[in-house]
Amino acid sequence: MTTPRPGIPISTLNFQAPDFARDPYPAFHTLRQAGPISYHEGMQRYVIAGWRECSKMLLNSREFGSDEDAFIDLFGGRTMECMERERHTPVRGIWRKDFERGSLETCTAMIRGVIESRMRPFIERIRAGETADAVSGMTRGIPTIIIAKMLGIPESDFELFSDWSDAMGDTAEGVADPSPRGQEIIRKGRQATLDLNDYIRARLHGRRTCPGDDLISRMVSSPVADTMDEAEIVASNTQLVFAGNETTAKLMAITMAELARHPDQRRALVADRSLIPQALEEIHRCHTIVHVNGRYARGGKATVAGHVLEDGDHIVILQGAANRDPERWEDPDRLDIFREPRQHLGFGLGMHVCLGISLARLEAQIWLDALLDALPEWEVADIDWGTNWAVRGPIRLDIQKSRDG
Repeated sequence: MTTPRPGIPISTLNFQAPDFARDPYPAFHTLRQAGPISYHEGMQRYVIAGWRECSKMLLNSREFGSDEDAFIDLFGGRTMECMERERHTPVRGIWRKDFERGSLETCTAMIRGVIESRMRPFIERIRAGETADAVSGMTRGIPTIIIAKMLGIPESDFELFSDWSDAMGDTAEGVADPSPRGQEIIRKGRQATLDLNDYIRARLHGRRTCPGDDLISRMVSSPVADTMDEAEIVASNTQLVFAGNETTAKLMAITMAELARHPDQRRALVADRSLIPQALEEIHRCHTIVHVNGRYARGGKATVAGHVLEDGDHIVILQGAANRDPERWEDPDRLDIFREPRQHLGFGLGMHVCLGISLARLEAQIWLDALLDALPEWEVADIDWGTNWAVRGPIRLDIQKSRDG
């Protein structure tokens, strides 16, 4: 059990406050101002909100280990994200080349095709004068279909993948909510993990006997798989489904919302598409998707801002709070696509940086370029941020044709 040390501020921040997910940043700024490290009574964990401390911890895997239990709860087994370096490197290496930018170029036509098939009917509705939800009508399905195709999953099961991924993503919110509601969120997330794991497990035998050109086959055919138990193989594929869907879909929805709020910056993108990569990075910095990264102290020397923690102490790294630290970014609450790009923590940092970072960027860039062609002007009629602040993004984004466009 993690208990507070003398001299460390106590936080009672209510992560379940109404509308917290809509705008958590004022509370994060207050938390950061209290000091570089605080102890949260409800979670019984230390919370870190500053860029400097968060980045140091993510880079220091010797003294701040990944929360293995959390990954097992979420994915049903150990994955590369909670493995030590000597184990992490070969397991990550199974798929490393598949997710390099050069290798992904071969997937560009497939990605464009998926984006076109999801975008076209949505845009037609907006052009016809309808108000339509961009999340259910477009963004939610794009990364799900892409990662499902890369895994060799039949199209008839794509919607199941989205539903399972959504429930798993909500689990992070449940961990921060000790109420019965939080417990129910966790229960649903764990059931989704079990269902997805059963689905993946049922396909392993066929891939072993008759491998194809897909990511499941790549893993089970790798010599590294001989050193992995079945739970690790299944969990690794389950994590890929979750990571490949949740974050990118939410980034797309946030991008639409933010560019509607900043029409001058949107018009600059319409005029100069070379700005798209840095615009997406700025939006991701300003509206980080994954806010929570769990770690625990180990090695007897884990230190945060001069405070030595005891082995086993649990820590919550608030990546989204760190991405608005005024010590690193001037006027960090302001979205500015012309801002000089700097490393942010949206994709993590260090050994466990997101494996699919290049795929996420490629999908988002192709999608935004196509969107600006098809619908250079739009407005947000309504937006619902839901209650999940830990993996944050709109759950509904009603879009309509711009009255000026």
